[in-house]
Amino acid sequence: MIIDGKKIAAEFRERLKERATSLKRRGIEPSIALINAGNDPASAIYVSNKQKLAAEIGIASTVYKFDDDVKGNELANLIKKLNADKNVHAILLQSPLPKNLRFSEFVNLIDPNKDVDGLTLVNQGKLFAGEPNVIPCTPFGVLHLLQTVREDISGAYAVVLGRSLIVGRPLAQLLLNNNCTVAIAHSRSKNVPEICKTADILIAAVGKPRLVGKEFVKPGAIVIDVGINRILGSKKIVGDVNFDEVREVAGAITPVPGGVGPMTVAYLMSNALDLAYRHAGI
Repeated sequence: MIIDGKKIAAEFRERLKERATSLKRRGIEPSIALINAGNDPASAIYVSNKQKLAAEIGIASTVYKFDDDVKGNELANLIKKLNADKNVHAILLQSPLPKNLRFSEFVNLIDPNKDVDGLTLVNQGKLFAGEPNVIPCTPFGVLHLLQTVREDISGAYAVVLGRSLIVGRPLAQLLLNNNCTVAIAHSRSKNVPEICKTADILIAAVGKPRLVGKEFVKPGAIVIDVGINRILGSKKIVGDVNFDEVREVAGAITPVPGGVGPMTVAYLMSNALDLAYRHAGI
């Protein structure tokens, strides 16, 4: 089974449009601030795509653009201003920042109740305490895709390949909160293929093109590929999973592109709407 992230995300976006319309009927316009500091070309594309999706769903968006020479106090002052603005419900700080600025320092200036990515220490801590406030977008999207295949994942043995703060660790905790038995494998783990092959659910999020072959996969397992890797000297995008090889073994698998990516941006907008609803006390 190929898990069609594009189709699933499109259906989800229709529900988001209804939620945005419902807010507007109550006189509330959901709003997101998108901060893009630096001249990274990929970041500019990502922010533009997020702004287009916000418009499609019915969320007002404003982009705040800074060049590479932005000063830390300028960025901090903007975040404080947006925190205090009652008409802004969600704030996104696009990564990476210019080299002289630490992303973790500035993302933690965002009010946790406007932290649309769920990356502040407060929101990470609440997720790990089993009382999530805002769930990071990619893990949330992965969970949605999993539940289209297996609605009740309680008791499933899940292996997360990768331990990043943005995907691997919060995803492992989200699965644990949904009653999976969870293991995390990473660059220092031994016997990684053997660990992965025990999994009912295998999630690859390491940024290594086609690392996961069929020797990593238990027959019938659900395989979710979070990786997005550009092949050197080519425009071709591939995941962390060798799709053609693994699809012969897996029970269900996401493609790249067209799998997790569309769900990540959809859940960014879903989180923004959740925050707008909470702000309105609904």
